[in-house]
Amino acid sequence: MPAAWPIAKVLFKLVAPSIPDIVSTISTLKNQQAEPQTREEPLQARIAEMEQRLTQQLELIEKLMKQIDALHTILWRTLIIGLAALGLALTGLALIFYA
Repeated sequence: MPAAWPIAKVLFKLVAPSIPDIVSTISTLKNQQAEPQTREEPLQARIAEMEQRLTQQLELIEKLMKQIDALHTILWRTLIIGLAALGLALTGLALIFYA
């Protein structure tokens, strides 16, 4: 059991840095979508601005997908380690009670 805390600490160090990146990316995306467009512009300028915003949003979405994939991989590994620890704990309990 004492070995579980260092493993949890290492896993937390792996997961924790990616969470602020995800939060900042989502807040940036929300801020971009919340900007009001009240001025009248020619049609070509509006279309160009919309294309620019779409490319920015696609870049943010790609960045989020990479961060989520990395987080998914880390959480999957954490699940496997947790299940292995559970199996070892149950094996230890079985040996204590049935030995």
